[in-house]
Amino acid sequence: MERVAIREGKLPVILFAPHGYDGDDEKTANMVEHIASVLDCYAVINRGWERGPTVDCFADKADCNNVVHCHEDVVKDEILDPILRFSKRIMRTHNMAYFFPIHGMSNKHRKLSGIDDLDIVVGYGAGSPHSYTCDLWRKNYMMHLLDAAGLTPAEGKKGGPMSGWARNNMNQLFRKWYNQTYIQGMQLEVIYDLRSDNELNLLASEYIALAIRDLIKAKDFITQREYPSY
Repeated sequence: MERVAIREGKLPVILFAPHGYDGDDEKTANMVEHIASVLDCYAVINRGWERGPTVDCFADKADCNNVVHCHEDVVKDEILDPILRFSKRIMRTHNMAYFFPIHGMSNKHRKLSGIDDLDIVVGYGAGSPHSYTCDLWRKNYMMHLLDAAGLTPAEGKKGGPMSGWARNNMNQLFRKWYNQTYIQGMQLEVIYDLRSDNELNLLASEYIALAIRDLIKAKDFITQREYPSY
């Protein structure tokens, strides 16, 4: 099995599965594959790197959600370079691109968050200070679209475990590392219940794909609704 799969596409969207089959992220690779197929967009999918504190390419160890690891030899060739190459390719014909790192969270986060039916957390760089990885109205619209699809979304809150704020988090790749503000990023954390069963995985993937498709068409969005945060 190839360690990393890459997919060319047409829409200005790059999906990224940093831990496709690893730990709590089990079957996020399947999810990203299906979303990319529905959208016909770009994707970089980690199939073989396992999380480790340091990079060891001979043992297939690296944290592919850590920007520092992704700048090291071999990991850079397999993970970072395709993401950057796709972003440049998109910008040749579009004035904006979207970047979605997609992770998994265990069912215990429903109890920890106090949101009994939590399905997905959208991380967008809330922190101290904020390091937003997308325009706030785009985050708001994504929340609305996920909610309208029947999923229960929450925002990654300031200081929370899923905010996508930390400098070395790949969600911050185009903000804190490359200063490319024309690339809109959102980290999606999907609950295990929606990934464990193959049919539910496909269904949730289609809901997320349709939300992304509507999002990239939008020019503006105003909402009065507040969503829970975690």
